[in-house]
Amino acid sequence: MEATEKTLAVGEFTVNLATAGNGSPLLLLHGSEPQESWHVWEPVLAMADTYRLIAPDLLGYGKSAKPEETPDFRAQAQMLKDLVEKLGIEKLSLMGSGWGGQVALEFALDWPASVTSLVLVASSYDKDQLRRLQKLRKPTLIIYAEDDMLTQLKAGYLLRDAIGTSRLEVLDAAARDPRYDFRVSHRLQKFRAPQVLQLARTFLSNSEAMVAEPPEIENELKGMELREEEKKGDAGTSARP
Repeated sequence: MEATEKTLAVGEFTVNLATAGNGSPLLLLHGSEPQESWHVWEPVLAMADTYRLIAPDLLGYGKSAKPEETPDFRAQAQMLKDLVEKLGIEKLSLMGSGWGGQVALEFALDWPASVTSLVLVASSYDKDQLRRLQKLRKPTLIIYAEDDMLTQLKAGYLLRDAIGTSRLEVLDAAARDPRYDFRVSHRLQKFRAPQVLQLARTFLSNSEAMVAEPPEIENELKGMELREEEKKGDAGTSARP
């Protein structure tokens, strides 16, 4: 499915974005490499058969406004909040790649009531975010390649542990093909598009059921199971002649 591009005035900035499809809103956020734009999401535009895809060029990228200094992830999140309000969207899911994942996290941390779920693809993060994420409690799918040399797979495990309601999916090595450099493992929406597409579709269709319980709840449930087993054992013993 093809996307339609348009430009909107958002606060003091001009923001270029592509949209496609109908249904529940899904905001797609690209990374921070110099030539990145909404076009990095073209391999997953098939999701427009189910979702209303909104893929902006972040400030400083593509056809959006280019301030003298590229706004940081906090300012980008604020711009996105202004954008979704302008579009009349009250609640949405976010899918971010690389630095776009970090922007998505900041959006969710600042406006949790506006967020249904998150998909993070080889996402970066800020140390301050990691501390705050323990209170997020939004269904989150985290996707990494095992050979990601930029953000590294360790970051995926740290995010999984910080976000109790999350699921980590580790894809096999993406940079084995000698025709490409090691950075392909950080561009999974392009070089592992079918897998990313399938994982995102499955997760977003029922995100609450796809995540693990927060560790403290998981431990509590295990304790309840043990106590039930002990009760059954005691009952069985007392019933013997």
